[in-house]
Amino acid sequence: MTSFTFQANTLTCSGIPLDDIGRQCGTPAFIYSEESLQRNISVLKSAFGERGIHVSYAMKANSNLAILGMMRAAGFGVDIVSGGELYLVDAAGFTGKDISFAGMGKTREEMVAALKAEVAQFNVESAFELEMLNQAAEKLGKKPDVLLRLNPDIDAQTHPKITTGLRENKFGMPAEEVFKHFLSREKYPHLNFVGIHCHIGSQILKPLPFIDLVDYLVKYTARLEAAGARITKVDLGGGFGVDYETPFRDILETTPFLGEIADYAAEKLGHYQLYIQPGRVLVANTAVLLTRVIGLKHNDLKTFVVVDGAMTDMLRPSLYGAYHALIPTTRDSGKMTVDVVGPVCETGDYFAHNREISTVEQNDFIALGSAGAYGYVMASTYNARPLAPEILIQSEGSIKIIRQRQTYADFLALNS
Repeated sequence: MTSFTFQANTLTCSGIPLDDIGRQCGTPAFIYSEESLQRNISVLKSAFGERGIHVSYAMKANSNLAILGMMRAAGFGVDIVSGGELYLVDAAGFTGKDISFAGMGKTREEMVAALKAEVAQFNVESAFELEMLNQAAEKLGKKPDVLLRLNPDIDAQTHPKITTGLRENKFGMPAEEVFKHFLSREKYPHLNFVGIHCHIGSQILKPLPFIDLVDYLVKYTARLEAAGARITKVDLGGGFGVDYETPFRDILETTPFLGEIADYAAEKLGHYQLYIQPGRVLVANTAVLLTRVIGLKHNDLKTFVVVDGAMTDMLRPSLYGAYHALIPTTRDSGKMTVDVVGPVCETGDYFAHNREISTVEQNDFIALGSAGAYGYVMASTYNARPLAPEILIQSEGSIKIIRQRQTYADFLALNS
């Protein structure tokens, strides 16, 4: 199910032409579909929540307060990785019991803030973090639940820059180190060791890495408990992928194995409280980045379509070489092979190289698909470019600006 469809050769969201939104609100702009988001929420609730697996939204994918509010209303918890995210989830109405604090470089100040907020658990990544957290907890008279992040050395079969579960990655601790900490937990009297956390990577489109992870954890937890550890929680992380080439596909077509994984995890590890942390799969296909063609430029090798969106709005193509579908909002029978580039003064500022798209002209609009995850949250003001607005098309078809476009005056606000 998708809210983005062509009607009379014009791309629409819940029946509203994107061209109309572009002319009314300006470009570049992120445009979200509430209907698509609610669909994704229902899929995850059905796949995991109904099997007793606690869903915590990984908000690093998209931290807009309106999006967070819909996750909270759905009964999801939230997975945070910084003090800034803690501040935002408080503003969105989450309470401490809803929050898991992950992230591999928590500062002492962030730990103190999270302890005062009484977050449900800390997912701890290193020995130095255990020591810092124990000291902070002692000073505040707290004893938080702690899950140790285990690096299982499992290949997620995804992009090297978003793989997190291999020994060579910076995340988590080797199996023997986690084992050692569990068996010497008396060294940390102000921490309550309750379980294991894993996250093996992102944009995973096959079930096997998750099946391998569950099998690994079955053996590992059994070994821990045989040695005297008491475990009540297991966090499987997230990483479910989306279809960037066909961005408006339903996530049950892209990742039809969600229920299979949930069933397998519940069968093998259901004697623990299980957690899952989806981010991208919930929000990616709910939005497009709408951009306008400034002009076409030709040389003897190729044609450049120069648009007003840039790497400052959507960094993924420049950072990862990531593919995002480019969909002119007016369907045309003609085709052209072009580079689609932005106005930033970097050769790396591009959305596509040698891409065949429908014919476009100056002032036409192009929608960049799957822009709901790792779009606005990774944006910057490089070249003094204001941050784009975020616009929500509500289920009944009304338009709501959920983040205003940054202004030039905003650039001066923090200067002294």
